[in-house]
Amino acid sequence: MKKYSVIGSFLACSLLFGAASCSDDALGEETTSGTSGSGQQISSGIDFTSYPTSYSIHVKNNTSTKLVAFKGKPSEKQLIGGIPASGDHYLKKDASIFTTTTDFMLFVVTEDDYNKYYSSSPETLDASPFTVLYAFYNTASTNEQTYEISSMMGGEWSIIINNPSGYNVELRNMGTTGDIIGYSGAGTYEKTFHVESGNYMLFPVFRKYDKNLGEIISTYPTYASGTHEGEAKSYEFSLDSATKEVSFNVNDWVSGVKFNPSATYILIQNSASDNGMKFYKGAFDAPVVTSTGGTNINPGKKLLYAINMEKLATNKYQEEIELAGLRVQTNRGDKAYLAGDADTKVTYKAGYMYTYTITGNAESGYTATALTNDDGSLKAEEIDWSSISAN
Repeated sequence: MKKYSVIGSFLACSLLFGAASCSDDALGEETTSGTSGSGQQISSGIDFTSYPTSYSIHVKNNTSTKLVAFKGKPSEKQLIGGIPASGDHYLKKDASIFTTTTDFMLFVVTEDDYNKYYSSSPETLDASPFTVLYAFYNTASTNEQTYEISSMMGGEWSIIINNPSGYNVELRNMGTTGDIIGYSGAGTYEKTFHVESGNYMLFPVFRKYDKNLGEIISTYPTYASGTHEGEAKSYEFSLDSATKEVSFNVNDWVSGVKFNPSATYILIQNSASDNGMKFYKGAFDAPVVTSTGGTNINPGKKLLYAINMEKLATNKYQEEIELAGLRVQTNRGDKAYLAGDADTKVTYKAGYMYTYTITGNAESGYTATALTNDDGSLKAEEIDWSSISAN
């Protein structure tokens, strides 16, 4: 069985931020103080304008705090722009910052901390972000992935992460697909995330962009033996008047544990002659968005889609998932079901890739053909997780 090696590298950028005026598609005009044309408050020289038709990153801020976003650490001076409190926001696509397809740290600080430290001590911001998200910018897609900032962020309590390991890790609350508390890149020390009080159950999820597959690969550690063998590893605690902070070392999460893939992968090659199309899971679902922000598969192109495994009653996750109705579809409604019809169920295993090729045209109709083994069974190509390490 052929394995696909996860060999993507975490790319770092060091371009200086260049000033630019608002483009015609902006919701309002940037000013250095007062309000924008859209009525949004502008301060500190930060552009809080939303750019819904020409943006770099789509962010949903679930907090009541005004924020400032960087591509990488604040000390690297790649300032993207401001994020208003409470709601969706489309950050500006600055040509001097977003130059290539790459994964990166979306480093977010409060506007107050930006005003206090950015000019005099950006290293102080590096050590104590509001949150950090593992993000992706794709020059070849519309970047439709939404990055959510959890409502748990911004309190007076602290979660401190030391990550001397070779793994990039997200901290997710209440499950491997839960709210993101923060992200810590390999070899990162003393990163403090300020959060609200409450009950937490953190799940580490390791993520890395695979340039060969064109998709971000995710995996999580499980207990290798004992009562909880096979369950996703998690850490449960409360932050309250008695406990103001907790600390974690990522090495404790990767020692003596087994890594499990969190998704199955569907690769769709569009060999139809005339139309781009989107991938749908169900009859009433929105189009599936790839982890790198793509939805439309243009003629002659391919996209890889991750379908997350569902959580079982315990902290175990499915090892395989049975699905019916997977299809590609054009905007006018022409469709091709991957299994040939809407009702046939197909079993997909976590950590494996399944390939389908779409042929035909609008006049004759479209057909999906699966990559199969010699005996005609659906071919499952295993992804090699051994190189998920960032080293």
